[in-house]
Amino acid sequence: MKRLSVILSIVLSALILSSCGGKNTASVLTSSGGKKDSSVPTADMDFDFSKSDTEYDYDESEAKTVSDSEDSVKITTAGTYVISGLHSSVTVEAPDSAKVRLVLKNAEISNENGPAIYIKSADKVFITAYKGTENTVSDGASYSSDYDGTNVDAAVFSKADLTLNGEGVLNINGNYKCAAVSKDDLIICGLTLNAKSVGSAIEGKDCVKIKDVAITVNSGADAIKSTNSEDADRGFVYIESGTCTLTAAKDGIQAESAVKLSGGEITVTSGGGAPEKVSSGDGDMRRFESSTQTDDESTKGIKAEKLIIIEDGTVNANSAGDTVLSNGDVEINGGKLTLSSGDDGIHADDSLIINGGEITVKKSYEGLEGKTVNITSGTVDITASDDGINAADGNSTSGNGGMPNGNASSDVYISISGGYITVNASGDGIDSNGNITVLSGVLLVSGPTSDGDGALDCDGTAEISGGTVVLCGSSGMAETFSEGSSQASLMYTLENAAKAGSSVALSDSYGKVIASFIPSKQYTNVVISSSELKKGSSYTLSVGGTVSECDKNGYASSGKVSGAESTNGVEMSSVSTIYGTAGNKGGMKGGPQGQQGGGFGKGNSAGNPPSGGPGNSNSDGTDRKAPPELSGNTKTAQS
Repeated sequence: MKRLSVILSIVLSALILSSCGGKNTASVLTSSGGKKDSSVPTADMDFDFSKSDTEYDYDESEAKTVSDSEDSVKITTAGTYVISGLHSSVTVEAPDSAKVRLVLKNAEISNENGPAIYIKSADKVFITAYKGTENTVSDGASYSSDYDGTNVDAAVFSKADLTLNGEGVLNINGNYKCAAVSKDDLIICGLTLNAKSVGSAIEGKDCVKIKDVAITVNSGADAIKSTNSEDADRGFVYIESGTCTLTAAKDGIQAESAVKLSGGEITVTSGGGAPEKVSSGDGDMRRFESSTQTDDESTKGIKAEKLIIIEDGTVNANSAGDTVLSNGDVEINGGKLTLSSGDDGIHADDSLIINGGEITVKKSYEGLEGKTVNITSGTVDITASDDGINAADGNSTSGNGGMPNGNASSDVYISISGGYITVNASGDGIDSNGNITVLSGVLLVSGPTSDGDGALDCDGTAEISGGTVVLCGSSGMAETFSEGSSQASLMYTLENAAKAGSSVALSDSYGKVIASFIPSKQYTNVVISSSELKKGSSYTLSVGGTVSECDKNGYASSGKVSGAESTNGVEMSSVSTIYGTAGNKGGMKGGPQGQQGGGFGKGNSAGNPPSGGPGNSNSDGTDRKAPPELSGNTKTAQS
C-alpha cells in the first residue's frame, strides 16, 4: 500500500476547515519537536448533524398511521408514517427527492425471507424509535430474492441516506448477515440501539456518525464500519458522544478513511480480547505484521486506513490484534484510553502523535509503534512483552538486537517534548531505528532483564536537552545519551542486580533528590538525566530504601533518601558520564563489551578496572569510570 505520508495534515485541516474551500496548509511535528509546513489540499469530511437528525418530534396532524392489519407495508411518497404492532416487512420506494420518516411505536417487524425494512429509493429516510417504546426489527437466516440484483444483506437495508434516531429502544437482529446497512450515510442519534448480527453489525458506506446514543453491539464480524475507499472525504466513522459497547469477532470500529472520536464512552472487545499472556514473538520479524493482516484475519479494536483522531472521551479496548491501528497516522489529543492488546497497543504505519490525554496500555506486544512517534503532553503508562515505544518502518532492520548496522533511517524517530511516561518492557524500553530526542517531560523505564535488549535502543543518535529520564534495565546492550546532548546524563552499572521494586535515586551534594524511580523489574544498569545534573559536580547514587515526596511510581525530583545503600563521589566528568562497563553500542560507540560474566566488577581503589577486565576507554575516546562501591551489602536479585 502506498504510504500516506501527508494524510495527517490533510484530515486535520478538514476537521478545522471543513467549511472552507480552496487549498490550505497544515503543520506537522519534526523529529526535533519543531514544525514544518506541508502544503496540501484539505479534505471536506462532514462531521455535523442536521436538525432533523437530532430532533425526534413530528407533526401528528400530518402523519399517516399504518394499519395493524397491513402485513407488508409499502411506502411510495414522502411524509411521516407511524408504525405499531406486528408486520412482516416495510419497503420504501419513493422518489429520489423524497424524505420519509418511519416512527416506530412498539413495532415488531420480522421478515423470514429478506430484510425487515428495505429502503429501495428515497432522498433520506429517518427511522425513529418513539419515546418510551421498544421496537424490534429482524430478518431471516436466508433470503428468497436477490432484490434487484443488489447485495441486500441486512435486517435494515437502505440505498439512501439513513438516520436511526429517537428516544426509545430499537433492537435490530441481523440473522442473515448485517444488522443495519446504508449505501450512503448512516447517522445514529439519541436512541437506545441493540444490534446483533451474523456478519458486520452497523455499516454506512460513506460514513457512520453517532451522537447521544446508548449502543450495544454483538457482531459476528465488524461492529461498526464505513466502506467507501474511493472518495477521500468519505469512508469515515465519527463518534461525538454517547455510550457504545461493542463486541466483535473481527474489528470493533473499522473505516476505510478516518476514525474520529470526540467524546462519549466506548468499550470494545474484538477477536475475543487479548490473550492472558502476550508472547514476545520473534523480535523484528513481527514488526508491522499487524498492518498487513487481511480483513478476514483482522481483530483490531479501532482501525482506519488513513487516520485516527481521538479528541476526548473514554476508550476501553480489549483486542486480539492491535487496539488502535492506522495504516496512516494516529493523533491523540485528549481522553482516557485503557488498552489491552494481543499485539500493539497503538500502531501507526506513519506518524503517531500524542498531544494529551491519559493512556494506559495494560497489555501489549509493543506499546506504541509508528514510523515516527511524537509525545508532547499527557500521561502514558505502557506494559509490553517486547518494546515499550518503537519507531520503525517496514524497511527497517534491527533484528540483531539493535546493534549498529548502518541501517539508521533519517525519517524514523522518537521525539519526547512533554508528558509523563512510564514503560515496563520485556524487550527494549525505547527503541528507534532512527534517532531519539528528549526535549522535556518525564520518562521512566523499567526493563528489560535480558542482556539481548536495552532500556534505550537507538540506531541513530540519542540526544537529550531537557526533561527528566530514569532508565533501569539490563547491562548487556545498555545505551545512554550521546555527548552531543546539551543536558548531562549518567550511566551507572551495578556490581549486582537490584531487586525488582528497589528504588534508585540520584541526590545532589546537599542530599536533595534530583530524580528517583522504583522499577518493577530487576536491573543492573541505570541511566539518569536531569536539568539539575551539571558537568563537574559530584552526586550520590542510592539503591533501595525510601524516597520522600515520591509518587506511586517512586518518582521524585525533591525530597530525601533514607535506608538505602548509597555511593558518594559519583562525579560528572563529561556530558555523558559512564561508570562501569556495559553494552556494545549507542552511547558506548563501540567500546569494550564486557559481556562475559553478566554482572560487572567494581574498580579498585585507584579507580582502575578490575584485573583482567576490559579497558576504560572507548574507541571514541569517551572515558568509562569504575563505579564506586555502594555502602553496606548490595541488594541482589533472587535467582
